[in-house]
Order: sequence, then C-alpha cells, then structure tokens
Amino acid sequence: MTDIQVVTLDLWQTLVIDTREWGRERTRIRIEDTVAALKEAGEIFTEEQVREAFRAGYRQCREVHRQGLDVSFREQVQMFVRGIAPGLLERLSRETFATILNRYADSFYDSPPMVAPGVEDTLLALKEAGYRLGIISNTGMTSGRTFRSYLDEQRLAVYFDHFTFSDEVLMTKPSRSIFLHTLASMGGTTAASVHVGDHLLNDIKGASDVGMRTVWLQGFDDSQLDVKPTATIQNIKELPRALEGLSKVG
Repeated sequence: MTDIQVVTLDLWQTLVIDTREWGRERTRIRIEDTVAALKEAGEIFTEEQVREAFRAGYRQCREVHRQGLDVSFREQVQMFVRGIAPGLLERLSRETFATILNRYADSFYDSPPMVAPGVEDTLLALKEAGYRLGIISNTGMTSGRTFRSYLDEQRLAVYFDHFTFSDEVLMTKPSRSIFLHTLASMGGTTAASVHVGDHLLNDIKGASDVGMRTVWLQGFDDSQLDVKPTATIQNIKELPRALEGLSKVG
C-alpha cells in the first residue's frame, strides 16, 4: 500500500524536450510575422525594432516571475506590442492584434519541442499504479492553451487529472502558492504528494518548501542552491520505481 496519492510533474525539459535552436526559430517567426502584420496595417517597423521590443517584454515578464507571479498570455503579447512604439497597441485594429496574438502562439507548432522518450509508457505505468497526476508548468512564451492542445495531440493529456499553467493562474514556480493551488484543486495533501521536475529551484525547492517530497530528473543544476531532492533519477523511465522507493508499505 502506498502513501503517495498525487504526483505532479513539470512539463518543460521533463516531459517534453526543447533546444535553444528550436526556441530561436520560434522567436524569429514571432518577430517576422509581427513585422508583416504591422506592415499590412500600414505600420512600418524594422525587424530590429520589433526584436528589441520582444526582448524588453521578455525582461518585463522575468521581473514579474521573480515575484512568484505571472501575466496572462494576452497581456504578455500586449506588453510586446506596446514596446514596439508608444500608442501602437491602442491604434491597432482588433483584427491586426488578433493576427499578431495568434501567430505569436502558433509559432510553437512551427518549431515544436519533442516528447521525451519513454514518457507515455511512464505515465501509463503511473496511472495503472493508481496515482492522480497533475502538471505544474511555468509557461514562458507559450500559453497554457497551446500546451493543452499539444498534449492532446500527443495523446498525453488523457493521463492527467489536472493542469496548472502559470499564465492562467498568474502564479509561477517556485512560489509556494502555485503548488498549494494545484494540490487544493486535486484534493491532495502535501504529505501524500510528490513533485517531479528538472529544475532544482523551480521544481525541487519550490515543492520542498510546501512539504512535498520531490524527485529530481537531473537537469538544470545550481551548485549554490542548498536543496536536496528526496530522490534523483537520470531518465523519466526511472520514475515509477523511484516512487515505489518513496512509498511506505503498511
């Protein structure tokens, strides 16, 4: 008999794998398509002007994240457009802004991440073991709505009982609030829950701070961070056995 009832998992670099090259390609598409949409509306800007606004918006969002908070995906794109030129957002038509918003989101599919090898078999094993599964993910430049669609297309969404995406709840890891919100939504307690992720700060320290046990999928390391995961794995396929090791037999 296991005392673990809920298992929450990080998404990025845990269940799906991304590379800097793929991320740069999404950025290129967002910038070029924004320039094209603005030109169609009679607003002429260079790619460098739009790229600088993109960078500025990214920095703004990072500052918000450092407070344990997030902005909605729509607000993120609004920040981006405002950064291109004063008053630009206010004078754009709804149709033009919608075009920019949609292409900003859809660039994900032009250069998508890949599902980590072994993920589906691992999730199936966890469900068959009786765990309730949830995702807790900081969304960055991609919306929770897009992530849901992607997981559905990859036939992974069916394994999860709950999704927490930072742009929807306006909270980010490693804040205590996003973990507690997820457990409350899933009817779980910290003592009977485990969080799994690759990031020592966002995943391991964040979950540990609320009393959850943790499994670190070796990835993003910070040697200056004083945090110790309950268990460590090198491959997502090792997770079912790691959880067995954390369980109490009664």
